[in-house]
Amino acid sequence: MTTSVPRRATATSERRLLLVYLAVFGGYAGQQILTPVLPPLARELSMSEFQFGLVMSASAAVVTLISPWWGRRCDTRGRKPLLVVSLFGATAGLLAFAVSAHLGLAGLAGTTLTFVMLLLTRGILFGGALAALPVAAQSYVADTTPDEEARVKGLARVGAAIGLALVLGPGLGGVLADFGLAAALYLAPVLVLLPAVAVWSGLPRDARARGPKTRAPWLSPWDRRVWPYLLAGVGIYLSVSMLQMSIGFLLQDRLGLSTRETAEISGYVLLAGGLPMLLVQGVLIPKLRWRPLRLLRVGVPLAAVAFVLIALADSLPLLFAATVLSGIGHSLAIPGYNSGLSLRVGADEQGGVAGLIASANGATLVIGPLAATTLYQAGVALPFVTGAAALGLLTVFLAAYPGVRDPGQSGKHGERGEFRNAAPDARGKEEHPATE
Repeated sequence: MTTSVPRRATATSERRLLLVYLAVFGGYAGQQILTPVLPPLARELSMSEFQFGLVMSASAAVVTLISPWWGRRCDTRGRKPLLVVSLFGATAGLLAFAVSAHLGLAGLAGTTLTFVMLLLTRGILFGGALAALPVAAQSYVADTTPDEEARVKGLARVGAAIGLALVLGPGLGGVLADFGLAAALYLAPVLVLLPAVAVWSGLPRDARARGPKTRAPWLSPWDRRVWPYLLAGVGIYLSVSMLQMSIGFLLQDRLGLSTRETAEISGYVLLAGGLPMLLVQGVLIPKLRWRPLRLLRVGVPLAAVAFVLIALADSLPLLFAATVLSGIGHSLAIPGYNSGLSLRVGADEQGGVAGLIASANGATLVIGPLAATTLYQAGVALPFVTGAAALGLLTVFLAAYPGVRDPGQSGKHGERGEFRNAAPDARGKEEHPATE
């Protein structure tokens, strides 16, 4: 009888975490199903590569600006409210985006008006809503993990949910291209709506939502516990962004593909890059039991080599192989980045650090599409050469800078943010809001 309650509590916590993973998968699947469709869609709407990059960057700009605010709201209002607002808001944004694009394809709106509508629906509405999703999900995992190994495993599974979206989303988008671009546009909001309903009905309110509202502590991005890992995250996500924005154009121009062939094949290539994320983060990392810094120091150089291969590739098989290698490298590095930052701050700063992570990632998605499309116009290989250079410099930084350490490691700078399972919150008591 002494073990039955803990076992039931553990099973309940696991079921609730599954809902969180489902929410992450749904949100990013709705986004990723459009990845192979957007480059040919831009050309069908007579938009330039720069206009296309601006539409993508607007969403990321909103994420960058609003994520720290979401993080503070997450620490005061609770994790479930943010998940619900994020998913229903993202559904509305994707539906409005689909309608705007459909009007442009049907000739009912001119190129300029369509561009403005896509900018507003994808940027402000969808970007602002989606910004809350990783903040709430990562904070929820931090609330329910008792030690460093469990934290790395839980955040890796959040990454695996994103990896599954990267696998199924672009592949499904490529298949739907056979039925026209509008098919993927209208399926995207459905993929987000289903987990939104599941989270709203199945996840209980947490203690923060029920308790008195207090001001969350402000976490500076220049905090010495935080900035080295944030810098690593910028390098990692910048390379991901440049790959996703450039690969469709590279395939079409280097291999001489039609619009439909580009949508299909780029979907399969991105599928090949997303599959390692699912397998590595969902299966391999929990078995490896590596600490965050080791994951970074192995994953980043692998991704750098992959970008060199993409820049040199002149055949579809080599592009597939290089994209797979990139997926392996990124899927090792990203959990190291996320869990390393989460473990370096206390329980009352988890929403704040998740907000900084999302903001830094969003900043790379502002820079990445614009940089990738601008570089691509100057030279087909330049986005990938630049990505390889950034990852190479990051590899040196991770190896040489003494401020990059795992939580608990000694160093000349000292650390305030060693792992604490259940640090007192702003009200002076220990709190596990996801399990109450």
